[in-house]
Amino acid sequence: MYRAELLFRHHVSPFRPGTALSADEWDAMWADLVALMKVGVRVGKMVVVRPEDDHGEPSYAPDRPRTYVYRRQGAACRRCGTPVAHAVMEARNLFWCPTCQPD
Repeated sequence: MYRAELLFRHHVSPFRPGTALSADEWDAMWADLVALMKVGVRVGKMVVVRPEDDHGEPSYAPDRPRTYVYRRQGAACRRCGTPVAHAVMEARNLFWCPTCQPD
């Protein structure tokens, strides 16, 4: 879940090779991930959606965290309204917003 959500929060396509990230992009993503995981430990659950984006559909399943893209294929992006996309790569599920995370 963190992979899909972190890529969304930083407008990075899941198809972009990691080697194509700049050092600044990597550092920003790492800092964000560390902060997200600290919140998760403190509150006892994953929290990835920023308060200003926390509207619209509920979580993808009862008793699950609200997410931007994870397991929300076909649902409207919380930021732009574009349907969330899904694909499988190397037996791993990818979830992303084609508008917010262009190739």
